[in-house]
Amino acid sequence: MLKIIAATLTAGTVLAMSYLPAAAHSIDVRQSKQAAAIESGRATGKITWREGRQLRREQRRIRRLEARFRRSDGHLDRVERRILHSKLDQARRNIRVQERDSQRRWASLPRFGR
Repeated sequence: MLKIIAATLTAGTVLAMSYLPAAAHSIDVRQSKQAAAIESGRATGKITWREGRQLRREQRRIRRLEARFRRSDGHLDRVERRILHSKLDQARRNIRVQERDSQRRWASLPRFGR
């Protein structure tokens, strides 16, 4: 019986400790997926050069905001994570809108810029 209780407490502690870095990790994962989506849209021509520039600027603002939050006390609290996730949600919506609008890079034109 004592072994079962000890195993349960150990598993609960490991689970609780793994959750804290996962919240910050999920923000980084979302940012990298969005950056990949922007570059993929640029490569296929769904996102124009100007749209890509605007979307990357939005990603840069989110990274700066996260850095400012982390500079204050070294970690992100619940409110700061909520703010970052809402900004990432809006950025993802903007990427989807730009991918699905009728503006395209002509296939005959070379891709230039980042």
